[in-house]
Amino acid sequence: MIAEGDGVGTGSGEAEFQEAESLQKEGRAPEAERLFRVAAEAGHVGAMLKLGVLVVERDEGEAERWWRAAAEAGEVGARHNLGMLLIRRGDLQGAAEHFRIAAEDGHADSMTNLGLALGQMGRADESEEWLRRAAGKGDGRALSALANHLWSQGRREEADEWWEKGAAAGDPDSLFNLGVRCEHKDDMTGAEEYFRRAGQAGHPRGEARATAVARGIRANGAPYMPGLF
Repeated sequence: MIAEGDGVGTGSGEAEFQEAESLQKEGRAPEAERLFRVAAEAGHVGAMLKLGVLVVERDEGEAERWWRAAAEAGEVGARHNLGMLLIRRGDLQGAAEHFRIAAEDGHADSMTNLGLALGQMGRADESEEWLRRAAGKGDGRALSALANHLWSQGRREEADEWWEKGAAAGDPDSLFNLGVRCEHKDDMTGAEEYFRRAGQAGHPRGEARATAVARGIRANGAPYMPGLF
């Protein structure tokens, strides 16, 4: 998730920044962008971060320039966003470097993303270390990611414990995976309940999976095959 910031690093351009935030809340994005740009050009770090968020989908290069300027001024959220940009480009090493800076400053999403990036790079021990640190902050996505990591290592009982913690935090992926684990244990009633809860929490396949469990068939009429993540 792209970090939007909260106005850290105020100074010159503060009045324009505050007015831009008000306009953004009113849904007046073009006017807000104009004032965020004025504030950013005056050196307002929070405005640099916000402006990058507003323009990233249409001009990734401009967003990167503003986020790099904010990062150089000490804004941790801009490090996280730069990491996200590099993930889009397939540069795991570069992304990890930015995530590490933000993670070491305590940014929970960056801890999770660093752990995931390290895992994809084959650095399992470091990956687990950072996922545990993020999970310790109660981040639902980290709880699920740590459980997934443990499952991939064959540590299934530990994985179940962390998915249960993720489910308690309302994480949709944890709920879905506990549904699959119930299927592994032939507990189809529990599986249906977890899948339904996963759907309610926002998992894109949760509700359909719950319905398939209840009916014994998939939406396309094919027999339901349980036990798949």
